[in-house]
Amino acid sequence: MTSHYFGAMKKLLICLLSIASTAGAQVPLAASYFKEAEAAAQKQQLWKAPLYGPVLFVDQQSRFTYANMPDSAGILKPEGGIYTGSLPKDVMVANTAIHWGGRTWSVLLWPLPEDRNERINLLLHESFHRIQEQIGFPGKSPTADHLSTMEGRIFFFLELQALKTALQKPVNRRQTDLANALTFRQKRERLFPKTFANERILEMNEGLAEYTGASLGRSDLRPHLYAQIDTAGSRKSLIRSFAYLTGPVYGLLLQEKEKHWTQQINSNANLPDLISRYYHVTASNTPDESIYRGAFIRSSEQQKEIIRLQTVAAYTETFTQRPVLRITLVKMSVIFNPNTLFDLGTYGTIYPTGEVKDNWGHLKVNKGGMLLKEWHIVSVPVSGQLDMATRHLEGDGWTLDLTDGWHPVKNDDLHYTLSLN
Repeated sequence: MTSHYFGAMKKLLICLLSIASTAGAQVPLAASYFKEAEAAAQKQQLWKAPLYGPVLFVDQQSRFTYANMPDSAGILKPEGGIYTGSLPKDVMVANTAIHWGGRTWSVLLWPLPEDRNERINLLLHESFHRIQEQIGFPGKSPTADHLSTMEGRIFFFLELQALKTALQKPVNRRQTDLANALTFRQKRERLFPKTFANERILEMNEGLAEYTGASLGRSDLRPHLYAQIDTAGSRKSLIRSFAYLTGPVYGLLLQEKEKHWTQQINSNANLPDLISRYYHVTASNTPDESIYRGAFIRSSEQQKEIIRLQTVAAYTETFTQRPVLRITLVKMSVIFNPNTLFDLGTYGTIYPTGEVKDNWGHLKVNKGGMLLKEWHIVSVPVSGQLDMATRHLEGDGWTLDLTDGWHPVKNDDLHYTLSLN
C-alpha cells in the first residue's frame, strides 16, 4: 500500500476522532437540557399523563445522538449521566415523536436553540406529541388549504388581532373582542365549508402541542404571543402551521378563565366553542375591522395575492405540463417543514423540501418541491431522461434511492412511475 493511502486513512481517522471528541464535549450540555425539560414538565397540570419521558437529541448530519435513557437494542451507551450513540440510518430524523428502540421518543434536532424560552418550548411541544395518542389526541395532519387564499388569510389575521385585543384586557372585559374573533372565524367557515373543519383538527394536534410548550416553557408568554400575532403576515405559509398561533392564544384565554380546561376536553373539542362556553359569548353581527388593523391587512393581502397566483401558475405548469415521476405511497413516513407548504388546489399540496421513506425507497427533496395528493401520491419533476437500470435516481433538487426490486417505468411523455419486479 502507498504512503498516499496511509496518509488518506490518517486524515480520515483524525476527522472521525475530532467528531467524536466534539460530540463528547457536548454531553454535559445535553444533560443540562434534559434536566431543564424535566423541571419544566413537572409543573404541568395540563394532561393526565407525565409529559417528560424518553427524549433523543440527534445531529442530523452525523446522526450522533444524546438520550436521557437507553434503547432496547443497546445502541445508546452510558456517558456522563446520559446515553450516547449513533442513530441507525433507517430512522428518519426531525423534530417529532417516533417509535424506536422499544420506546416512543420525543426527537429534537441537535443543536437545540440557545434561547432558553425557545428551547423549552420546543422540548415540551415534542413531548406532547410523544404522549398525545396515550391521552386520546391522535396525530392527524390535514391542511387548511383556504388559509392560502386572500379572503381566508384576511379573516384569519382579523381573528388574531381580535384575540390579541382581548388578551390585552382584563378577563371580565373581553366579551366584545372575543365575539368579533368568533365572527371572523365564522366568515371563513361560510366561505370555505369544504376545508374549514381541518382548522379544528389541526388545533387538536399542533395547536395543543404548541400551547403545551409555550405555556409551560416560556417566561415571556404574553409578549411572545403578541409578537407572533403581529408578525404572522410575514409567514410564508399558514395551511399547516396556523395552529402554532391559535393553539397557544386560545389556550391562554381559556386558561385565564378556567385553569383546568385541558382536563375537560377530548379530540372532538373545539377551541372557539370553549371560548363561547366559558366567556358566555357568541359571534357578533358586523365587527368594525378598523379596530383590528383591517385596512392594512386587506391592502397587504391584496399585494401578496398577485405573487401567490404567479406561484400557482408556475407550480401548475411544472407538475401538470412537464414530465414528472409519480409514486404511489404505500407505508410512508414523511418529514417536512410545516411553515413552507403551498396549496395547489385540486392538484394537491406542494412541499418545497422534505423526505419520504416507503417500501419503494427513500426520496429526499432539497429544492424545487414535491407534490403530495391526499397522502396517496407524491410527484417530483423530471428533467431529461431517467436511468431505468439504476437504483439511485436524481432530478433537479431531489434524489431517490430505491429498494431492491423497484425500478422506474416510463408511461408516456409526461409520466414516470415505479414498478416492483
